[in-house]
Amino acid sequence: MAISKAFLAGLAACALMPAFSGDGFAEKFQSLPETVKATAKAHMGDAFPVSIGSAQGEQGWNYQINMRRDGKYHDLVIDEKGKLVAVKDEADFASIPAAAKAAIQKQGGASKVMSVEKVTEGVQVSYGAVMKDEAQGTVLQVRVAADGTLKPQNQNEPGK
Repeated sequence: MAISKAFLAGLAACALMPAFSGDGFAEKFQSLPETVKATAKAHMGDAFPVSIGSAQGEQGWNYQINMRRDGKYHDLVIDEKGKLVAVKDEADFASIPAAAKAAIQKQGGASKVMSVEKVTEGVQVSYGAVMKDEAQGTVLQVRVAADGTLKPQNQNEPGK
């Protein structure tokens, strides 16, 4: 029996509804500093808002606006002054530069790549991967530059 696309779209909308009611996205968005809201609105485009997170770093608060665009996540990291710090986009492992792919595979060894993100900070682009070693049941996070150089993980980043 075929399930109609309209039914699936309705089901998806109902599943995401909690993000916009009660203690959800709209209320959290309104409580953000005005500078953060203005930057977010300027960069959200047609993305579907999902959630908001925050973390305090050495330079103050950073806010992460989590969204979906074209079925993949698209996140904005904005500092408390309204500066766009980073854009994080879900990526396909096959689409990242060969040097970055090789470095991720080297760091992960026999681990399976579970997810990859492209992180754009100004003009700098890096790639983060989450991998799982099925045999040991461990999860590994790796971040590399486009040229394959290993980068440290930033623990003060929202969503980490």
